Order: sequence, then C-alpha cells, then structure tokens
Amino acid sequence: MTDGRPAFLSLTANEAGEAARTAGYAPMHAMRLRRTLLAGGDPMADETVPERLRQAFDARFAWLGTSIVTHSPSSDGSCKILLQLNDGRSVEAVHLPGASAPPHLDTAMRPARAAAGSACISSQVGCAMACRFCASGLDKVARNLTVSEILEQVVHLRRRGSVERIVFMGSGEPTQNLQAVAAALDILRDEAGIGPRHVIVSTVGPASAIDRLTATGRKFTLALSLHSARAETRAALIPTQTKATPVSLLEAADRFAAATGRPFQVEMVLLAGINDGEEESEAMATLLAGRRGHLSAIRWNRVEGMPFETTPWPVANAFVRRLRAAGVSATLRRTVGQSADGACGQLRARQLGLRLEAGAV
Repeated sequence: MTDGRPAFLSLTANEAGEAARTAGYAPMHAMRLRRTLLAGGDPMADETVPERLRQAFDARFAWLGTSIVTHSPSSDGSCKILLQLNDGRSVEAVHLPGASAPPHLDTAMRPARAAAGSACISSQVGCAMACRFCASGLDKVARNLTVSEILEQVVHLRRRGSVERIVFMGSGEPTQNLQAVAAALDILRDEAGIGPRHVIVSTVGPASAIDRLTATGRKFTLALSLHSARAETRAALIPTQTKATPVSLLEAADRFAAATGRPFQVEMVLLAGINDGEEESEAMATLLAGRRGHLSAIRWNRVEGMPFETTPWPVANAFVRRLRAAGVSATLRRTVGQSADGACGQLRARQLGLRLEAGAV
C-alpha cells in the first residue's frame, strides 16, 4: 500500500527523469533506480545513485504500490503469490523456476535442457472469459490492471528467484487490457532485460482480438487458448466465445505468424473424457496441418467443485504421441503448483471465499 504516495513505476520514464531533474539531479539517476527496482533490487541500496535523491524519492514515492498478502509454495519449486493492490483488490502471480521434466513424460517428450525461470502474470483483476475449467472467472472481472501493477508482479517474483521469461497466462484476458499490456512489454524490453522473444501472450480470442495483438507490431509469442478443435466442445468449455470457431481463431493466428515471423502456440488443457480422445486428436491434427503452430498440452490442475477430472498421464502421453505421428509439433507440459493452489485464480478464490456450482459439460 502506498499511504497516498504514487507508486514509483506509475511514472513514465520521462516523468521519473523530470522528477530527478526537479530535485537537482540528472534524469539518468531515475532510470538507474527504475532498472534496479525492475531487476528485483532495493532502490534505496543502489549506491550508484546519490543518497539525497534516493531519500527524496523515498519520501515522495512508494517504491511498490502492491504488497504480498500471502504466498503458496509448491513442492516442485514454484510459488504463487497473492498481491494486494492499492484499492484493496487482489491479484495472483506465479514464479516458475527452471526445472526438468517429470518421470511421467516419455523420454522423447523431455526438454533438451532446463527452462529459464519464468513469471506467470495477470493482466486483470478476475476474468470475464468464464472458461468453465478455470477459477479466474469465478468473481468475473473487477477492473484492468495498470502498467505499474503489471510490472510490480515481475518485481515481486524477481525477488523470489530468476525471471527471464514472462507469460501472460494469469488472471484476465490480455487483449481486453491491451494498451497497458503493450506499454508494460515495452518497459520490460527496455528496462528489465526481457525482450519480446521471451514473452508469451495468451488469448482465448476472438479472431479480432488476435488481430489487435498483431497490430501492436510486437514480436512476442502468441499463445492461442484453443482447448478443442471441435467447435461444439470449445463453445461448451468457453461459453463467452461461442462464435469464435477454431478455424477462425487459427486463421487469425496464421496472420500473426505471417506479420511477425514468429510461430504461435496452441494451448490445450486436457480434461478426462472431454478433449483427450482419438476424435479430438484427429480433429486437432487436421486443423494444425501445414500451420506454424506448436501444440502445448497440459493436464488440468484440479479445482475443487468443478465437474471435470484430470487426464491420466498415460492418456495424455498417448494424445500427444498421436499428434506427433500425424506430423504435428506437440509437447506435453508438466503440471506445476499442484500443492500451491496452482490453477489460475485458486489462491485468490480461496482468499475471497468464492464457491463453485458444479455442472456438466
């Protein structure tokens, strides 16, 4: 909480530089403090900046406008944090350390090397997409996050470990807060050492939303949350997107790939008996044939009260093997954070006392 003081990262770089100039110092000192903070450091301990300026900024600004309410570490090394915003609302972020694949995966599905530490961050308080397997939308959407609230998630997580990659796969639909997300991406590139090639932005659509991402001109990796190649199944899983057919979404993803030169990912949460069978894999293989898309499958992380079951490892492995046999680039991601309220929105939902009403798909 800021006690009425503006959060330091709520200033633009130019505004911070002008504040330094007004205090009688060169603007470059404000930039150093911004970089120190975005690296996860303590600006007050940065001795490359004059002490009097640090003290002046400390009196005038809150270095962080958010605070950690609680954290939920998992046995796999990941850790989810719940941040309190200045208006009392809360949002989740997750630190995902680099780790090798679990023994459940086939040898051919193991990564060649350990992944870099990542931050899974949110773009909104809650979510309006209402995916039926996700806890993020239980309280719908309260508001968009500001640029500084997006950036501060990275700051908090860098204080817990290395963060070299960013994934916008937390709460919220990034395309509904695109101006703030785009501004945060530019700051992460210019001041935090995280370029667009190390950023994934996830969206459920519709196609027009993907086209808006393409129009930003930023060459991050697009992750399309498809979850089924069959229109009826996807509409049942994401009732807010019934008019967004898998074909139209993939055509928009093709346009993104053509404009950016970047392949895209197709995200799929495997739900037992719903989208993990042969009919689904055949339909997905047909849709992805010839496209610059890589399918990234993950077993559903159970949310109490939801009417789904987690796909068993052998079934999940078989699903990915069928796609590979059909010539589709596909991997099965490890599920992390199962002992840490790992699914999107779970920690916040528990904190707010939200409840589910189970139904059938």
